[in-house]
Amino acid sequence: MMDCTYIGSGIGDQQILLVTLDRESRMDTTVVVGLDGANFNLVNEVSSQADLPNLQQLLENGSSGISRSYLPPVTCPNWKCYSTAKNPGRLGVYWWERIDTNDRSIDLPDATNFGSPELWDYLNEENDSAAVVNLPMSYPPREIDELMVAGGPRSREQNYTIPDNLQAEVEDRFDYQVHPDNVLTSNENADNEVRMVHDLLRVRLRTAHVLLEERDVDFLHVTLFHLNVLQHYFWDGEPTRRAYEIIDEELEPFVEDDYNLVIMSDHGCTEIDTVFYINRWLAANGYLETHPSLASRLHDVGLTQERIAGVVRSLGLEKYIRPLIPRHIIERFPSDEGVVREEKLKMVDWEETTAIGSGQGLVYVVADSEPERQAILESLEADLRATTGLNGEPIARSIHRREDLYEGEYVDKAPDLIFDQRPGVHTSEAMGDGEIFSTPTDWRAENVPEGMVLFHGDDVAAGDLGEVKISDIAPTILHWMGHAVPTDMDGEVLTDVFADGAPPAERSVETREPLPDLDADPTIDAAVEDRLADIGYLE
Repeated sequence: MMDCTYIGSGIGDQQILLVTLDRESRMDTTVVVGLDGANFNLVNEVSSQADLPNLQQLLENGSSGISRSYLPPVTCPNWKCYSTAKNPGRLGVYWWERIDTNDRSIDLPDATNFGSPELWDYLNEENDSAAVVNLPMSYPPREIDELMVAGGPRSREQNYTIPDNLQAEVEDRFDYQVHPDNVLTSNENADNEVRMVHDLLRVRLRTAHVLLEERDVDFLHVTLFHLNVLQHYFWDGEPTRRAYEIIDEELEPFVEDDYNLVIMSDHGCTEIDTVFYINRWLAANGYLETHPSLASRLHDVGLTQERIAGVVRSLGLEKYIRPLIPRHIIERFPSDEGVVREEKLKMVDWEETTAIGSGQGLVYVVADSEPERQAILESLEADLRATTGLNGEPIARSIHRREDLYEGEYVDKAPDLIFDQRPGVHTSEAMGDGEIFSTPTDWRAENVPEGMVLFHGDDVAAGDLGEVKISDIAPTILHWMGHAVPTDMDGEVLTDVFADGAPPAERSVETREPLPDLDADPTIDAAVEDRLADIGYLE
């Protein structure tokens, strides 16, 4: 049975027709709401100063735990680690960029670099329909049953939906936007940009809820990526608190309608006290040799992306100019912190260099042989362990070689060394002259591996799950929905989620053969517009 209800005040001037499913059918529908960068420490801090009744109700009645992401704890690839239930070694993507020290190039991954089937592919094969909205690293979108709205910072603003006509529908009905008109790049004088992010979060959840009910899908996933953008720039300040209030308000229909709910994050976030410039540290310790480039000279005279963007924004031209200028043109200019992305490779003296860094704890070794690589790694590990920041605390709380951290057929694509930044440290990839350590300015919070997951529904037992892996979530959802778990998933079913006597608790966990890999293209579409530097992810 279906009931039709009009909501008098929709998004903007729109009126929204909700096709409301009866209670029994809702209980069989599973909804995953992804809060990028959320963790319980932050949610608890926000809730002490803001009214979050729906989140509090879910926390009190649900089964929750710390969801640990894979290192590095970053949106890319951890949302895909969730959806595939695999570690990065089986995916071949480890961060927003991959440095190839053999051909001296940088690859920028998009959705076509991920060949593993995802949670919704297995649901579709079991005749369950799925809607995926704003999952990072899902552009270009691909065909699933029922719909996909690509999202995250790498999504373009055209051709981002499957089916194709869905783009016009969500834009006309809901004023849906992939990105805000003005990109948040500072925590100063940013009221307009903050308002745009708040509107974006509200529209995301309202759009997802209407699509869920009107399309009568069995499964919905929606991600709120820009939540973590606010956290990076404001930590737990008023813009972040207001974002959680908006999210809580828009969660109300999902809670009231008795869906099986999963609230989760790809990683956590915490305030920082130290910015660590890995490439300056490598240069100071004899691992990296550089020479001036055009980009570094532009940085020396103060001609940076941020200053150019500030002028464009002050003239009210950002939303008109930004779509016309490809990201790779913008990135020829340095950031305020230094030279980034492909331009940094032009500064490298490759004959005299043995290591080069990316952001957030990644180091690539330049070596002609395996014994030489191992010797460089030993030296790097010893030097990193001895390195302390401005407050005298270590930069890294653990250091790993790729072969010890990952497993799978793509381990050889991983950075050679991965260090888990001490909470409070942000590692910048910026190259060029400057300090090795600095205090935070605009960027106030950094990712940590400790995220969150919460299950809520009639089958769920209230309680504390302790610490789980992000790759455990998809197998648990498959089992919850009555399906077998593929044998190539790294995650496991969290049986403690379910109440004694509930069907998922009574059923044994079944396994199945994996689906074949998707058609994956290892090359990068140069036309994909990349906003990572805009929001500070590659500075």
